[in-house]
Amino acid sequence: MKKDLRKENEYSITNGKILPAFVMFMIPLMASSCLMQSYGIIDGLIMGNMIGEEAIGAVNSISPILDVCILVQIALAGGCSICVSHLYGAERYSDLSRLIKDMYKITLVITIVILAVVFSGAEAFLRLINTPKDLFASALTYLRIVFIGVPFTAIYNLQSGVIRGMGDSKKPLGAIAISSVVNISLDLLFIAVLRLGIGGAAIATVLAQAMSVAYLQKKIREKLRGIRYDADDEPEPQVRECVRLGLPQIVQSLATSAGNILLQNVTNLLGATVVIGVTAAFKVDAILVIPLFCLGQATSVFTGQNAGAARYDRVRQTLKISLIFALAVAAVMAVVLWGVGYPLMGVFGLKEASAAAGYRYIMVCMPFYWLFGLQFVLNGYLNGSKHTLVASAASIAGLAGRLTLAYLLYQSVGADVLPAGEAVSWMIVVVIDMIYLACYRKKDTLHNEL
Repeated sequence: MKKDLRKENEYSITNGKILPAFVMFMIPLMASSCLMQSYGIIDGLIMGNMIGEEAIGAVNSISPILDVCILVQIALAGGCSICVSHLYGAERYSDLSRLIKDMYKITLVITIVILAVVFSGAEAFLRLINTPKDLFASALTYLRIVFIGVPFTAIYNLQSGVIRGMGDSKKPLGAIAISSVVNISLDLLFIAVLRLGIGGAAIATVLAQAMSVAYLQKKIREKLRGIRYDADDEPEPQVRECVRLGLPQIVQSLATSAGNILLQNVTNLLGATVVIGVTAAFKVDAILVIPLFCLGQATSVFTGQNAGAARYDRVRQTLKISLIFALAVAAVMAVVLWGVGYPLMGVFGLKEASAAAGYRYIMVCMPFYWLFGLQFVLNGYLNGSKHTLVASAASIAGLAGRLTLAYLLYQSVGADVLPAGEAVSWMIVVVIDMIYLACYRKKDTLHNEL
């Protein structure tokens, strides 16, 4: 009646041994994250050395505006990915095809609105975030050109969510590889050869995004082309469900952006040494946290597909495997940072006092990394089982606790309040998630199987 695309994969999410499938899904996710981190560093090196440090400053100055836009896109794509995983697991391929088409339309409408708002208020936005005068012209040029590519980033995030929801983490890796190679090559052409300055860097970014979208669109069409429906199949609209699942994540993203600004304010009050040390600690953490971030994504997809297929035994296995992985990764992170954390601070050229502040931040957080890991797994599980409201509410509550602690105690506790607040936020998220699971275990079929 229908072609079961799940069985085309050697490592099926809903059939066969789950551990090999989980590992094979995780590897491309981690490679994608590492590639994105590497590309960001290389792109910054090209701009800094070939244009000047003001180019890096200009790009960084618009990051709050760009980050909000991207976070909203990712959250909406996250809701779509959850729906896709459930529909794919249930073999409701006609509904899946309709959902993808409808989400393309909605995403394009949203991006057109964003473009109109940003273009009409670009200068006002830059003044609102206090962009330095000597960076203003470059930041304005970069902002306007990069935002031309907003439809591409929105569609790319949607496409990546769709393909991951269908159990394929390799094709998004291919898209990132293509985008990185194209962007770096065009950076060298536009900046080093044609001398287009920061405008050339922005054009290179937009064209690279367009290439990644074209690649993923081709791959999605190939997948959908292999689906056969019954003649009497009547697809049901899924957009409302998709928006319902994505909206809490959008609110969470906006709250996180606002919270980070408030936390930066507290950090600034503690002095330049703390600011520099904590910034370096965040950069080190960002690399080591990649496995946990990918673990949360994998948990969501495996939970969603198996729930859609009514394979609740595999949902239970997914949660167990994810928890074991999270604790193992947290232990490795703790050991690595305990051993080489201080030398890593020196890589950033920090003075002794700043390096000590950064290492102190890591050491205070280190005993609680296991909570950090559990947070990713539990939120990934709740998102995959369509409880995005709870997962987002828990994350916002954790952020609120962290902010409260920071503002109340920064004068008496000093810099240690920053890592202590982070550990408290992880604890709040885990406690809320676990209480929710315990309370609703008897009311929800999915929880009954745990």
